[in-house]
Amino acid sequence: MSHEQDVAILSALEGKNAQAKAFRALSRRYWGEGALSSRDKHIVAVGVAQVTRCEYCIEHHARIARQLGATRDQLLAAAYITAALETLLGDTIGIDADSTLRPQRSALSAMPIEQDRNAFVNQVFQEGTLPLPLRYVIAASAALAKEHEGQRQAFHHAALAAGVPPAALEEGYAIGVILKAGAVYAHTLGIARAFA
Repeated sequence: MSHEQDVAILSALEGKNAQAKAFRALSRRYWGEGALSSRDKHIVAVGVAQVTRCEYCIEHHARIARQLGATRDQLLAAAYITAALETLLGDTIGIDADSTLRPQRSALSAMPIEQDRNAFVNQVFQEGTLPLPLRYVIAASAALAKEHEGQRQAFHHAALAAGVPPAALEEGYAIGVILKAGAVYAHTLGIARAFA
């Protein structure tokens, strides 16, 4: 089925099912312009959807972000921020004033992969396709979705130091929460199709 058909199935489900309607009510108010632009919210969603592994969510939010002016490279940059976070495992991190990430107490200490991982993480975070404040919002929101509070706090504080308004972080966190539920919402397509 096409993405458009999937959207139609989920929309129809919202008219017939109280839980699907409740998800839409949770989600609806967070996608408009706010401290983050709608475009940037969908870029954040692409990054967070990498955590939830929801292919439908990735495609859906990438399509909307593209319609709102995002480029392929911006969406790939958001995805790779999450890839970098994945390599941090459960490590505590510090972030220097020059935006260099320093994993601390690493399970990989003194292994060759640790140095290579650190180089990868810092290449991703210092690459300038997306503005640094948005990179921090994506990282904080993805860390929330990963349920890694220490990393979330590190990126939260770095975002504030980079001039991100607290309201922008709150909007990013709302997207993180919505995408956690949204992955399940998207996977109800299989149930809906079984009864189509």
